[in-house]
Amino acid sequence: MDIRQLEAFVYTVKYQSFSLAAQKLYLSQPTVSSHINNLEKELHTRLLKRTTKSLSVTPAGQTLYNYAAEILNLQQKAILELSDKNQKLLHIGVSSVPSLYLLPELLSAYHQEMPDVRFRTSCSDSLDVIRKVTDGTCDIGLVGTKISDTPCRFLPVTSDELVIAAPATPHFQACLELKDPVSMLLKEPFLLREDTSGTKQETLYYLKNRGISLDDLNVTAVMDDAASLIRCITLGMGISILSRATVQNDAQLGKLLIIPLEQSAFLRKLYIVYSSTQFMSEPTAHFFAFMKQFYAIS
Repeated sequence: MDIRQLEAFVYTVKYQSFSLAAQKLYLSQPTVSSHINNLEKELHTRLLKRTTKSLSVTPAGQTLYNYAAEILNLQQKAILELSDKNQKLLHIGVSSVPSLYLLPELLSAYHQEMPDVRFRTSCSDSLDVIRKVTDGTCDIGLVGTKISDTPCRFLPVTSDELVIAAPATPHFQACLELKDPVSMLLKEPFLLREDTSGTKQETLYYLKNRGISLDDLNVTAVMDDAASLIRCITLGMGISILSRATVQNDAQLGKLLIIPLEQSAFLRKLYIVYSSTQFMSEPTAHFFAFMKQFYAIS
């Protein structure tokens, strides 16, 4: 057996798909299948159970997967430890709210302790950050939601309040005097973040708890840029559910109104996300330990 065969097997098991494994490894699907077939012939045992609709791992396959994953992690560790280039650079993925709310203070504090470390940050939506951490494009990430269908792990860092942001007009000022302003506001034109946004995922969770679906809202726009969405609110286009941290400054300047979702604040978690399958290099492990200390995570 060789490394290419083990990679094909591990990725196929990880993604439960020959086609996805081929995509991640930049190989053809027949090549991935051939690698696994050759492994089974060499080991004289069946590693995967294949049907037209599903793929599962045999007991022998699970044993090999455990060893193969360890071998690939050791290979990655050797490459990283012998590469001076990777010792000084950290790739950090961050979604929109943590990029504003957490990242600047975190990087500034870490730079004071480790001034020789360089950072490359990638700001996108939460699900894209999780994907990049999963496939190793980013070493570690900060996101506004978590998902279950991933090999990543999530550590809660802090809480973030979601609020309704509305135009600062007399009409919406009057809504503040109502006993239940949220019910009235949710009938207004609504601006929504894109599907892969953590804010969007938490908004759907909040609406579901109130017995409201997207079909019940008057959605006038779906936007993947938080700054543009906030600008549209200040111009009177509609309302949205957003992080308080992202709209606080505009509210203080009188450009928009903040209305709490409940009498007690509706809070969602912000998370550190890291891979449970990718090897964590020494610089990443040091930064990860610093993050836990910085946020007082046990």
